[in-house]
Amino acid sequence: MRTTRVPATEWMPTASLVLHLADGSTETLSPEGLRAQVSQVRAEYRQAVGRDDALCLAPDGLAPFRRYLTELLAALGLSNPVVVPDGETGGPPAAERLAGLGLAAYTLGHERQPWSGPEARAELPPSALLLRTGGTSGRVRYAVNTSMRGALGRDPRLSLASSVGLKAGLRVCLAGSVRHAATLSMLLDALNHQAEIHLFEKPDPAHVLHQVRRHRVQWLLVTPLHMRIMQRQWQSDGGAPDLETLVHMSAACTEPVKRFWHATLGPEHVYEVFGASEGIGTTVARGDEWEVRPGTVGRGFYTSVAVLDPAGVPVAPGEVGDVCFQCGTTARPLHVGRRDSVRWSSSGHVSIGDRGRLDADGYLYLEPRSQLRITVGGTTVLATDVEDALMDVPWVRDAAAAGIPNRVTGHRVVCFVVSDGQGSESRLTELRRHLRRVLSPAAVPRRIVEVDAIPRSEAGKVNRTLLSDMVRKHLQEGQ
Repeated sequence: MRTTRVPATEWMPTASLVLHLADGSTETLSPEGLRAQVSQVRAEYRQAVGRDDALCLAPDGLAPFRRYLTELLAALGLSNPVVVPDGETGGPPAAERLAGLGLAAYTLGHERQPWSGPEARAELPPSALLLRTGGTSGRVRYAVNTSMRGALGRDPRLSLASSVGLKAGLRVCLAGSVRHAATLSMLLDALNHQAEIHLFEKPDPAHVLHQVRRHRVQWLLVTPLHMRIMQRQWQSDGGAPDLETLVHMSAACTEPVKRFWHATLGPEHVYEVFGASEGIGTTVARGDEWEVRPGTVGRGFYTSVAVLDPAGVPVAPGEVGDVCFQCGTTARPLHVGRRDSVRWSSSGHVSIGDRGRLDADGYLYLEPRSQLRITVGGTTVLATDVEDALMDVPWVRDAAAAGIPNRVTGHRVVCFVVSDGQGSESRLTELRRHLRRVLSPAAVPRRIVEVDAIPRSEAGKVNRTLLSDMVRKHLQEGQ
């Protein structure tokens, strides 16, 4: 028997939005204007779908940015499951893709199609929010998140945003894509505050610091890629005097970059948030906590964190095992489409494959994921360590590292770099010298290839599957 979610139709945002559009213009939506538009679109949804709360609502991913946002916010206040489109496809293509997964979906402005998928529709939990995920591994599927919509109408004092320094009256910038779980989750929290929120239709890390200065932003949500680029800009042409708080999510941040921002803003004003698109739980580490425990991603925020062995038994502090979260949810499907390893323990904790350890005080430390490991002659090299060394070079704008087969060592490291202009052979020679000075012999790349762009997800993570395709293409061209 299907459980119906109690509609959150009374929820309305209290914040104002400043939309930074792809053409360089901005558009401001006051709280009153935003509420009016959300109310209008919500009425359109009700008229179009009636009482069919099993039908997924898919905001039009190709609509103008303001329309897309109002469709998304309106849909989240209804009882239907909601699909967050990936931005590259919208409307009928998204509906057709979902139909192949047993999900019926509807997009406003498109003719409603009769159900033509499998005989039985897939069941989704109440409050389901479907987010395309798998940007790092390339194993793209939909994560089923049942916690994010709980932010609608939540007391701001209990929100994640409040716990990381967001207060009423601040000028707030969410520098990532609202189609990604990290930015979207913080947006839904921030909308309950009386704040001015800046959002980007086409986020570009190179332009964030300029907008922070221009709009006197005080509270900023970024990825580690933003932090690295902003650090260079800050050091070369000055800072942003109004910026008070920085929060980073979506990927691991290297120690030198993190320490720069701790020194710049004060560690008590820098936060790291770790979570997953599946909404199974969250940890938070404030900078001063991290300084005492370098490498930690913090303790659970309304989340019980456990590290378990294969039998589901907690391991001792300091021992590595499966990282498991519990935040009041019960066992449920975490994915539709291609599935990854998901394990529920008898205690109700769930693991989606991350490995790590807890210290005696309950602080979590993560192990690097397998796709980041390159084995060279029995030595494990982390791709991120090589990438950090490359990004320390001023003319390298972006970089990625991967492994290539080698008959002697098993693998060798190959690097792809995006330069600030046409590189010269002498500059590449100097780059190799720099890497030999700062990296272990096993980590020094055998080849360095200049490319136009590094494949990254909207969250700024390197897409390791597409990177592997680049490696194979490079090897074929080099034969």
